[in-house]
Amino acid sequence: MGNATVHDVARIAQVGLATVDRVLNNRGNVSAKTVAKVQAAVAQTGYVRNLAAANLARQRVYRLCFVIPAGETGFIASLLHAIEAQRAALIEDQVLVHIVQTRAFDVAGQVAALRGLDCDAVAIMVSEAPDIQDEVARLRSAGVHVLTFVADLPRSDREAYVGIDNVAAGRLAGDFMGRFLHGAGPVLMVAGSLAARDHNERMMGFRQVMQERFASLPLLPAMEGADDAATVERLVLEAAQAQALGGIYAIGAGNRGLVAALRNMAQRPVTIVHELTPTSRNALRDGLFDLVLDQDCTAATATAIKIMRDLIEGREIPAEAGKIRLNIHSRENI
Repeated sequence: MGNATVHDVARIAQVGLATVDRVLNNRGNVSAKTVAKVQAAVAQTGYVRNLAAANLARQRVYRLCFVIPAGETGFIASLLHAIEAQRAALIEDQVLVHIVQTRAFDVAGQVAALRGLDCDAVAIMVSEAPDIQDEVARLRSAGVHVLTFVADLPRSDREAYVGIDNVAAGRLAGDFMGRFLHGAGPVLMVAGSLAARDHNERMMGFRQVMQERFASLPLLPAMEGADDAATVERLVLEAAQAQALGGIYAIGAGNRGLVAALRNMAQRPVTIVHELTPTSRNALRDGLFDLVLDQDCTAATATAIKIMRDLIEGREIPAEAGKIRLNIHSRENI
């Protein structure tokens, strides 16, 4: 049935329009038998609910929020671009998207941002800390839907996680590193913060593979670059001056500093980084980076928004709904 309406659904289900509305909007007070009849009528007619019209009819505006780090990294710039594109496209659907930025790894600032939210659902990219978990619990008790974004908080009350499997990403980096090095070492790991769950999980996966299959390759103690280019450059140069490096695994951001350090090193190590940004793309082309492991910001943002809308609508969220594919880029496929 082309262009089916709620009137068609009500007629076939032999119920009133108000009942159809209650079923479609999960308002309750409808028997299981009647719900089944309405659902069967929806399937029979091919009725597709117009969310924008429904929102307008009940004057409902959905307020979504992203809490993400501030900073000048290429990855954050890509995230902001993706969120802005979604925000512009959703206005006609009565869906408003707000962005709140906090200082990276600043737990107190992130807590303050979460306390100041006024929204129906929020996607958060924050540190893993007890105070953050308490704020997630408070938001949930206040009726705000919470999902984690890019970095997970599995021990919190969040309802979903959108992002890559960071342990698997680290294991993949370890597998390539071991194969590329052919027994040469040592390997330096540079994280943004060892307290950041996504960075910690990547490092854990990387260590697992190196210990399982490439135990002869020495791993240097991990360093924290705070996702800051100048800090990363200084740390890498200091490590290279102490001994020749066989490999570098850059777990976080600050890759402009890594590029600057590599250009000043007599012996270029095998280098694997995360996120395809203008900086990492150019470094691949110049032969400074060997691999970039990338998560699609556009796909992650669209998925986060869909899950937030589904949570508000009371829909069930499949366990794998937020899983984002990891892409591998080399000099040959960019």
